[in-house]
Amino acid sequence: MVAKKKKKTVDKWKRKKWFKIVAPKLFNELVIGETPAEKEAQAMNRVVEASLADLTGQRKFRHITVRLRITNITNDKAITRTIGCKVDNSYLKRMVRRRRTKVENVTVVETADKNKVKVSAVTICGTRVEKAKEKAVRKAMGEVISAEAKKAKFDIFMQQLMFGNISTKIFNSIKNIAPIQRVEIVKANLLEEAKR
Repeated sequence: MVAKKKKKTVDKWKRKKWFKIVAPKLFNELVIGETPAEKEAQAMNRVVEASLADLTGQRKFRHITVRLRITNITNDKAITRTIGCKVDNSYLKRMVRRRRTKVENVTVVETADKNKVKVSAVTICGTRVEKAKEKAVRKAMGEVISAEAKKAKFDIFMQQLMFGNISTKIFNSIKNIAPIQRVEIVKANLLEEAKR
């Protein structure tokens, strides 16, 4: 009886390299984790998520998640770019109460450097408001978001969305239309990058 030759099994994990995931300059190029890949090309364009609280060291941002894409590999570092952000659903549910109007707005905008971004925002009114006021609030929300996008490059625009600058500007533009409790940027995603 001929003995069967044993097939050599190669542990794929041993062949993989680990790359440190580096956050963008906005977050002081903080190392937020590691990702494995056999080749550098396999790590490119991977999308990772991190809490804005972890990226900034500020607990008040723990309800916001930032989406990052690996855009460059340098030695053992995977350099990322911000491509989006979102607010936790549980946080949103706590915001909305009975007998209050919730006004939602979804706007696709183009930044000063020609990146297209889809932005979802929500306004919670202090009371129930009539349809005409609701419509006026929604329109103003979209106008502010579009105007701010046109003035800023993509990275700055995302920063303003995440840190509440644009929410504040929306609040100030609509506070005389109806009683406003809160304005929140719910989600923002890069739809189309500018051609380089």
